[in-house]
Amino acid sequence: MRFALLKRFLPFLIIVLGVVTLAFGAVSAQDDGLTFAMVSHGGVGNPFWIVVIKGMEDACALLDANCQWLSDPVDDVNAMAGYCDDALALNPDGIGVTAPNPDVIRDCVETAASQGIPVIIFNTADPNAGTDQALPALFYIGANEFTGGRSNAQRILAEAAADGVEITGVVCPIQEVGHSGLEARCAGVESVMDEVGIPVQRLTITNDVTSSAGTIQDFFAANPDVNAITVLGPNPASSWNLAAEEMGIPGRGEEGYIYATTHDTSQEIYEMIQNDRLIQAIDQQPYLQGFETIMWLFLNSQYKLAPGGDIFTGPGVIDKSNVDAIIELTAAGYR
Repeated sequence: MRFALLKRFLPFLIIVLGVVTLAFGAVSAQDDGLTFAMVSHGGVGNPFWIVVIKGMEDACALLDANCQWLSDPVDDVNAMAGYCDDALALNPDGIGVTAPNPDVIRDCVETAASQGIPVIIFNTADPNAGTDQALPALFYIGANEFTGGRSNAQRILAEAAADGVEITGVVCPIQEVGHSGLEARCAGVESVMDEVGIPVQRLTITNDVTSSAGTIQDFFAANPDVNAITVLGPNPASSWNLAAEEMGIPGRGEEGYIYATTHDTSQEIYEMIQNDRLIQAIDQQPYLQGFETIMWLFLNSQYKLAPGGDIFTGPGVIDKSNVDAIIELTAAGYR
């Protein structure tokens, strides 16, 4: 049985994780009673997390492991402390956790470390990583959010230049103020625009599509010199789409067009790319975040294996050149 399981999942570890292992005694996670938990600030109420959860479930199926996803259905950072305690109560062999506010989960993660339970930060990196305030986790699996923000800003400038248009101002709406990953996305935009002297304004919105659309619309009415927007997720992208329709934003190439980008994916985002409402979307490949977190928790808990550093699942770019292929993969649940 051990040899059969080795043949079953070793190719996935080599190809997906880049782990080359000449030989090791494979085990059945289920037979050994292995349990892993993933704790997040968001869940099934947000389409983004559904893909992460699928990655987790597929990895657990390969390993025959018991796995649980613990989170608020939509979004609640403060509730993570309780969910993380629930994960500890499972006496798991490993925990994956997001870190939008490391202080909320600090006690739980430190308890896990003291008990010898490996912890991996996924999706949202610990902003204190590399300092004496860092959470005692193995490493991070997820996108480099700052780099993703820079990519969006650079694409706005390039596309505007190709059209012979000067970008005169950018707005970066933030739906969760203080969220370390979202703040890093805006900071990436600002770093690029600062280099060329273009002002960037931050705008506080929420994940409520309708109310945020109104906030965005009011902003553009009060700031007619701003001709670019970079939103930070699926719900804000929907808000931008609704606001643009209500504002009567013209098509690309027409006077008054607003250059827009986003982070993350949704069916509506794909359609917005196809219709030039968005130039590009930054994809952090959420499936990999779920899949690789479980696989590395398994490898570390059983064999003390770890990569040489953080594992970046993004930024990747979705635009008109590849959106049709991405739509097919999304239908299959992988993007």
